[in-house]
Amino acid sequence: MIALKQRKIMSCAGKTFLVFVLATLISLGMNYLGISKESIIMVFLLGVLFSSTITSSFIWGIINSFASLLAFNYFFTEPRFTFVMYHTTDVILLVFFLITAIVSGTMTSRLQKQIEIAEKNERTSMVLYQIASGFLPVSGEKNIILQGLAFIEEFIGQKAVVKIDQTGAVYPEQVYAKGLKIPAYSFPIQSAAGNLGMIQIFEAAEVMDKQNELIAKSIATQLGIALDREMLYNEQEEIKIAMEREQLRATLLRSVAHDLRSPLTALLGAGNLLADNYEKLTDEERKKLAHDLSEEILWLTNLVENILNMTRINESGLVLKKNGEIIDDVVSEAISHVERHINGRKFHVHLPEKVVMVPMDGKLIVQVLINLLENAIRHTPPDSEIALEVFEGRKVIKVIVSDTGDGIDSNIKDKLFEKFVTLEQGVTDGKRGIGLGLTICKAIVEAHGGTIVAEANAPKGTRLIFTLPLEA
Repeated sequence: MIALKQRKIMSCAGKTFLVFVLATLISLGMNYLGISKESIIMVFLLGVLFSSTITSSFIWGIINSFASLLAFNYFFTEPRFTFVMYHTTDVILLVFFLITAIVSGTMTSRLQKQIEIAEKNERTSMVLYQIASGFLPVSGEKNIILQGLAFIEEFIGQKAVVKIDQTGAVYPEQVYAKGLKIPAYSFPIQSAAGNLGMIQIFEAAEVMDKQNELIAKSIATQLGIALDREMLYNEQEEIKIAMEREQLRATLLRSVAHDLRSPLTALLGAGNLLADNYEKLTDEERKKLAHDLSEEILWLTNLVENILNMTRINESGLVLKKNGEIIDDVVSEAISHVERHINGRKFHVHLPEKVVMVPMDGKLIVQVLINLLENAIRHTPPDSEIALEVFEGRKVIKVIVSDTGDGIDSNIKDKLFEKFVTLEQGVTDGKRGIGLGLTICKAIVEAHGGTIVAEANAPKGTRLIFTLPLEA
């Protein structure tokens, strides 16, 4: 600090001396040209003004004033080259020169300081604006803190460390202040929740002035505001996720309870009828009741399978067990699960002429086909047509399940693959179902790296198309 003041004094002294020498040389030149001493003394006055301006201190202007007074007396008053004055006019001239030089130098110095203060305030205002706006687009605790450290290095020229009280984290991870325990400067990071941490500067290249301290405090304040905002945002996101999870759970329970009621009632009725009137029923009636029982049990099995698959997707994601599967075998297995529900509908199957091996999780793709076929059966009248077509492309296998039903309702067209989409809710996966089938299909197909879309089937009906890559 002392060395810095000494360097500053030496610099001001050198500047003042240089201006004084230059003013003296110019005055000697003017005297050589025969210019009057009244004009020459103005050169020394200008020198005083320049000294006050370039040193930003009226003290050096006053020093230059006395030095100029002595120089003028020595070189330009009679008798010359002495400090003696014979003429009263010269004395009055020098007295007025001294007064004018001191006043004008002082005013110039003060004006210069006011200009410097205004420039510093303008710079500080611009810096504070950049700091306030610089935190707005940044998110994430680490990114916010690193942005604050970058501002300190950019606007103050110091490297700092941020310590967070709640987690004990220190940023940056490679701490600059290795081995140092007492910081040179500390600025608390405050927020609405209290003290969040501290900005610490361990090594300062020079003493910070008031502007830099103001900038550092502003960075700490804005850092606290940004971190507070980030915590509030994270809390809101957690609340939102919790509310969505609760809503999802409630919807699932409501849907399962609603859709289990009908098949369980049917099972109970058919079972009681068989138990109470078995001998009285004909073989045809017993066969019909057994068929109804089997159909309801199969529907319940598929419902439970969809719920389990949805749970796997939500909680841990799908874990695929890919193997090379022959697409004909996968299609045959899926058809065997739903053929009893076709009930007189015209069902067409088209498969590639040659054997096609596709890398897939066979069990999951069978579930996709079952869901798509059940969806087609559920939404078509008994006299409609359903088709399952498989086409081999260059890089993908394309599977199309089409029907000639009423098509996709306009209310659900954009939400067809979302969870719990049913016509009863204004949005559908089935007339009797909890709206998970198509959602599960989409998750399984995309997990395989494929795509699935729904489109209209000319002249009527719906086409559900999904692709699977032929190469793992």
